[in-house]
Amino acid sequence: MHMHAVAKVVLILTNFAFIGGGGLLIWLGIKTRDIHWSEIFYSGAPADISTSATDLIALGATVIVIALFGLFGAVCQNRCVLTLYSIFVVLGLVVFVAVAVLGFMSASKAHSWTSKRYPVERAEQRVAERFNQAYCYAEGGRFCITASVSDAIETFFPSVGGGAAAPFKAVGIDVDAKTGLLGLCDQVDAKLESVPSLAKVVPKPFKKACAMCKQVNATVGDFRGLFDWIDAKCPLTRSTAQWCGKFVLTQDNPTSGPEEGSPYTQCRKAALVSWKGFGTQVGFGGVVLATLSLFLIGLSCNAARQDDGYTTII
Repeated sequence: MHMHAVAKVVLILTNFAFIGGGGLLIWLGIKTRDIHWSEIFYSGAPADISTSATDLIALGATVIVIALFGLFGAVCQNRCVLTLYSIFVVLGLVVFVAVAVLGFMSASKAHSWTSKRYPVERAEQRVAERFNQAYCYAEGGRFCITASVSDAIETFFPSVGGGAAAPFKAVGIDVDAKTGLLGLCDQVDAKLESVPSLAKVVPKPFKKACAMCKQVNATVGDFRGLFDWIDAKCPLTRSTAQWCGKFVLTQDNPTSGPEEGSPYTQCRKAALVSWKGFGTQVGFGGVVLATLSLFLIGLSCNAARQDDGYTTII
């Protein structure tokens, strides 16, 4: 009787640990979705393991539901529920082993790329393309919305030269305002009627740049997680800012070689280290959950065989 009570308590506590593991998977899924690793490393990982932000969240929720099922069976001492629970945990074990293997394979690929020249394979070119796009849209929020008008002009229109802001200032535009290019667009629109000569000052791609910044402004919230990563791991440089300004205007994203100034060229090592870290976290998470699954299978099968107090009716 005493051993039966101990087994029941251990089963309950282990299921709480299982709930914690499910919560960890949900956290990993939310983290990778917010930083956009899912989209960036879509083509670089084995079996597209890095596309699994939504899958990790769904898997974590499933783990929690299974654990609650096991808690119900243990607390209510229901043999049928525990038997069904054991079947679910066996299926979960297979999934967790697969997640662990794919996670470590993904981390291994990121590690191997780090020590080789770009591009290691065609998949890395696709990764670079997605990274450049995500990086520039994240940083686009800075120059479209919060940077000084003069910095925004220099970023989006580098061909005009270092004094690009002077003609705008001469007609009364506040080039020091921290409103980004969108602020400049609003100022120009407000002054065009009263200052017709302003039309000769604005660069040719000005209207296109304003339209692109409006688009970036609509999506900048989606990239706030990546924006934080950029500030911490690979801050914007002058050359990268100008590369992104050109990209936002032209959507030209060459990835055939290590183009100077491109975000992926500047941030390749930091990005691959982060990818490796994510893959390793997923791998170890799979190992922990697989180990817990084995333990739970043994406990639930042992509890289901007990004659003491267990019913066979759901």
